[in-house]
Formats: sequence, C-alpha cells, structure tokens
Amino acid sequence: MLPAKRIVHAIGHIYRQRFFQVGAVTLSFVFLSALVVQYFEQHTAKPNIHSFWDGVWWAVVTMGTVGYGDKYPVSVGGRVVGLLVIFTGVGLMSLFTATVASMFVEKKMKEGKGLETIRDRNHFVVCGWNRHIENILEGLRVYGVPHETPIALINDLTTDEIDALRVKYARYNVKFLRGDFVHDEVLIRANVSKAKCVMILADPSGGRPLDRLDERTVLAALTLRSVAPQTKVIAELLDAENRPHLKRANVDEIIVRGEHMGSLLAGAATSPGLPKVFSHILALGTTNKIWQVEIPRAFIGKTFQSLGAHYRSQYQAILIGLIKEKKSMKLEDLLTDSTSVIDNFIREKLRESHRDILLDRDQTNLVMNPDDKYLVGEEDHAIILARSIHKQT
Repeated sequence: MLPAKRIVHAIGHIYRQRFFQVGAVTLSFVFLSALVVQYFEQHTAKPNIHSFWDGVWWAVVTMGTVGYGDKYPVSVGGRVVGLLVIFTGVGLMSLFTATVASMFVEKKMKEGKGLETIRDRNHFVVCGWNRHIENILEGLRVYGVPHETPIALINDLTTDEIDALRVKYARYNVKFLRGDFVHDEVLIRANVSKAKCVMILADPSGGRPLDRLDERTVLAALTLRSVAPQTKVIAELLDAENRPHLKRANVDEIIVRGEHMGSLLAGAATSPGLPKVFSHILALGTTNKIWQVEIPRAFIGKTFQSLGAHYRSQYQAILIGLIKEKKSMKLEDLLTDSTSVIDNFIREKLRESHRDILLDRDQTNLVMNPDDKYLVGEEDHAIILARSIHKQT
C-alpha cells in the first residue's frame, strides 16, 4: 500500500471511529438531560415540559443555540440542568459538527488523491491511459451513454495531472482512481464486478516500454476475470500475436491497434477512396454510424430481406448484417440452492479441479450480408448503418 494511501486510510478510520463515539455521547447526553429535566418539571405546579419527548426537543434546541422558547424549565432543578446543557451541550454539538466536516474533508482528500472507492453500478471503467482517452469518452456519449453515467479512470498519473484532467473533462461524470490496474485491490475499489463494461488500454504512461505493454494488458485481464468473472471486458493490444492470451482470459472484445492497416493501404491502391469510406463511418463527428440494435419481435422468423426493408423505411438505415449472441449454460443455472450442502460440494470440487466444466462466457457470431432468405432468429441482433437509432419522421 502506498504511503499516501496508508495515511488517508488511517485518517479515515480515526474520523469514522470518532464520529460514532461523539454521536453516541451526544445522543446519550440529550436523552439523559431530557429524563432529568422531566423529573424535576413533573413535580412543578405549572410545568412547561410535560413529557420525555418535550425534554428531548428542549435539549436539542438548547444545544443547537436555536432558542425557540416554546419549551423551557421552570423548576430550580430544571434550570440547573439547563445551565449544564448550555455549557456542555454547545461543546458537544461543536465537536459533532466538526467531526462530520472532517469526514467530508477526508472524502475530498481521497477524491483528490484518487483513492476513493466507487459505489456506483452499471458504470464504465477504463484501465490505463493513452492519447485515445478523449476519443473514448466522446465515443461513449455519441453512442448513447448518458452524461450522468459514471466513468472511472484507473491510472497512476500524478495528483497535478489528475487535477488538470478534472478541469478538462468537467462535462463528463469522470472519477479518477490512482493505482496499478493489474492489482486486484485497485479493481475492487473501482467496483468492477458491478460495472457495465471494463476497458483495458495499452498504457505507455510512466515511460513503460512498448514491447511490454501487451504483457501488462494480459495480466490485467487475468486479474480482472478473478475479481469480476461476468463483467464485459474490452482489451487493446499492440501485437496481434498476443490475441490467444487474451482469449484464454475470456476477454469479450479484443481490439488490435493498426490490425487492418494493410487492408486499408491495399484498398487505397486498388480502389481509391475506399479508406475514406471506413474513416467516415468510424469517425465520431459524422452523421452515419454503425449501430447494434434489438430486432422487433414481429420479425423473428422473418427473412433478412424483410427486416432490411423495415429498417430502411422506419430509420432510413441500411441493414449490414446480424450478430448472433448465444447465451451459455452456466453452473448457477444447474444448481438449485446456493446454500445447500450438495451445491457447495459441487462448487468446491470444480474449484479444486481448476477446469472449466461448463462454458461460462457467452458466444457471439457475426453474419455479414447474408442471403435475402436468411431467417432471423431469437438470438440475433441487427447491425445497421444509420444516422440514429430513432425513427425518422
């Protein structure tokens, strides 16, 4: 654990412990004062405090220096208690508010140093840092991710660099976590098990050699799978030869930087203008983009041609192909009771065997430009080229 992290963690533990201690003492003092003042007041001919809860109200108002004057003691004993509440209670309330303020200061310290813990769900996590970060953030917005959706960036940038990035990306709901994303405790702080998607970037920050970046990506993917086995993971590689290593780690999507450069160069030589077509489609600022959309239930079992006509008439879109997502059979689908002895025995034996008896990842197959008579299935999703996924008026 880093020294700064140890210090912040220790301060946070002290503040949390002090909060409960001061809160308990303050609450006990309020109740005790209410009981004692009620005892003295009930022996008075014309009491102003009639019940225990009247006493609680009087004690809280007195300690908070509000002074409504609606409830007050009239007996000698009650007024002595009132003096004690005035001098002691004000100090307790000041200590309590100072403790609460200290906890907020501690939270801000954690945020400033990138040591906070993410509590959000369905958020996006980006592990690493490179020059494509801004395009990733903009791309998430272009493809429909709401601005309020949290995006956690895990990297080891300095505090000054993080502060500068907070200003630059103020329009996004970005949260920064400092640390090495190959360590499970950092991923746990990012709450990756509840994330919608985790991206692992080839991270050259800190002067890391380029020929070792893919090794770090693979290590991060393996660590991530041990912490969040069901979270969708997208990883970036610099060398396509390392793709099998990420496949063993059950990474959902693998992006190899510059993988199709040869095809684009050859296309430019034989079909001038073809690379511009791909650049236009993939660029964030263009009108037409590639979308993956749900297929209406009415077209399940219908032909690819009829589905294409539907998207053309309703969305002014071109149906390019279909993605077939086959849901895998998981161990939990077969086990009936997570608390039974038999189910726990099966889990333990499978864990000891270190074998994947059942496939625990979904399978995705791409069908590009099929025959017009191809029948659309329930597991298919449409890939369309369109300005947006909303109906055109």
